[in-house]
Amino acid sequence: MGWFWWGSSASDSSKSDSKPDCHDRRCKSRRTAVSVCRKANPTEPGVCKNLEIAVVQCLAEGLCKEEAAEHKRCYTSLYKTGLYKGVGHCILYEDAMKNCLKKLKRFP
Repeated sequence: MGWFWWGSSASDSSKSDSKPDCHDRRCKSRRTAVSVCRKANPTEPGVCKNLEIAVVQCLAEGLCKEEAAEHKRCYTSLYKTGLYKGVGHCILYEDAMKNCLKKLKRFP
């Protein structure tokens, strides 16, 4: 019965409690995209900035929830008001997420 997704075996519950592993799996595709982007653009590191922020956002959503929520609020308010023009309006919140992940030693 443990092979069904709704199964309740002891090993299943211990796996779901392993938060760092869970976030690593969930963010793996974003990490892969960043590494491919960096390999494709070795002389232009700024090209991969949006992908790097996506990895930070993904990890922060589970590990630094308060900082991730503030970042999300910033972008949501910019989109709703029509002020977002691709300029780094929310850099302060991006830095807060990065600092939080660095404190937890989980910065990518």
